[in-house]
Amino acid sequence: MQPTSPVPAGDVDRALDLRRHLRAAADPRAITDDAVRIYCAALGKQDHRMEAAILRQAPTVIDVDALVDGLIAGTFDGPPRTGLDHLLPNRRWARIRRLYWARLREYLAWRAR
Repeated sequence: MQPTSPVPAGDVDRALDLRRHLRAAADPRAITDDAVRIYCAALGKQDHRMEAAILRQAPTVIDVDALVDGLIAGTFDGPPRTGLDHLLPNRRWARIRRLYWARLREYLAWRAR
């Protein structure tokens, strides 16, 4: 069995910088009206006020660290399951979390460009 080569230091540094950048961009205080307005115009979304409200609320509903880690790893899975998924009827909580997850993931992917 051959030993694997370590990841080049530059790649690790870039990944850590990207993680810090995305984590900071997900902070509700960093989601400004101007940034959301530009984001909505770039993607053809109509209501920037509604989008800003969703983006600012998302960190209270989902695990932002898991989302950022998934973006860096290149996986686009949904949010991890929680105990609340089993408590609410019709899986409403899971659908709500998927909505916030998808919206914030799209915004952070746009910010990472």
